[in-house]
Amino acid sequence: MKVDMNGDRYRIMADINMVPLIDVALVLLIIFMVMTPILVASQIKLNLPGAASGTAPTDKNLEIQIDKNGIIHFQGKVVSQDKLQEQVKAVFGPAPKQALQITADKDVPFDKVVLVMDAARQVGVQKMSIGVKRIPSGSSHR
Repeated sequence: MKVDMNGDRYRIMADINMVPLIDVALVLLIIFMVMTPILVASQIKLNLPGAASGTAPTDKNLEIQIDKNGIIHFQGKVVSQDKLQEQVKAVFGPAPKQALQITADKDVPFDKVVLVMDAARQVGVQKMSIGVKRIPSGSSHR
């Protein structure tokens, strides 16, 4: 707040500083931009098949998920069967070195999983794995 003296009169000048408000808004925007892909990917509900020999992936894999309705999700975004190959190629590039993990609901027909594996293989992906949930080795599973 500033006070100007012009003779005997006082005049109060009030200014609003917008810089802190803009800083807070930009920080919130960045937080939402970072968190949105993580939240979208975690919203896909899959009932994975079980395996006693299942292990956690050692490195950060790119993931294709197939939900129980047969909808394909690549990096949290819905992808049609027709566009799957070009989406995978765009992410992996001409010489894919990163691994691809295919995670499918246990009720998905096997031909849908084969379709995804074939599209990845045609692009040149060499390392693929299938996502399962680990079950205790003594339990029976179906």
